[in-house]
Amino acid sequence: HSKRRLLMADYKPSNAPANLSMNDFLSASNAAGQFAKGCRFAVRIVPTGSAVVGLRSDDLIYMCDAVEYPGRGFDVTQVRYYGPSQVFPNNTLYNTANLSFLCRARSPERAFFDDWMEIINPSNTFNFEYADNYFCRVDIFQFAEYGTGSGATRPDMIAKYKGQAAPTYMWSLQRAWPTLVAPQQVTWADQDVLRLQVTFSYKYWERPGYSK
Repeated sequence: HSKRRLLMADYKPSNAPANLSMNDFLSASNAAGQFAKGCRFAVRIVPTGSAVVGLRSDDLIYMCDAVEYPGRGFDVTQVRYYGPSQVFPNNTLYNTANLSFLCRARSPERAFFDDWMEIINPSNTFNFEYADNYFCRVDIFQFAEYGTGSGATRPDMIAKYKGQAAPTYMWSLQRAWPTLVAPQQVTWADQDVLRLQVTFSYKYWERPGYSK
């Protein structure tokens, strides 16, 4: 026991991180444009399928008040060669995308998605449309909090946004389509803005314009 205590007392971890002062912390945060804010985002829905390309989605950019930045995971297989087993990936997994939209009095948001669901599966026949005809692309943008100095660095981006908050990251959900237009509960006791929750499924996402 005394030998063990002596060894523990002499133990010195190697390769510990250095430069952990507050100034170093601030320098690291400023180097990548300060900290990202969860309220600096925009969502654009681009109907691409031939059956939905005529749906107008321009205003939805302003009405989308909540979204989840997409994730990615792996389905795994457990393998054992020698010693402890280890897991290895066998398939890429993408979650659904949940979007929330503010609703206006004339209900164009609800009409837009009701029309889309009707295209996918018309209620007069209940025959499903071909998938390629009702797909869309969902673009999700993260923005800098303050102007181009914290976001865009390329001259073309700076010229485009002219001092406005610039996009700093982007995800593009490919072959997406709405799987659920959620019910909307309304009550006399609620004076808040009515919202519409829509769930999208998609095959994969890309990062247009991203370079390491």
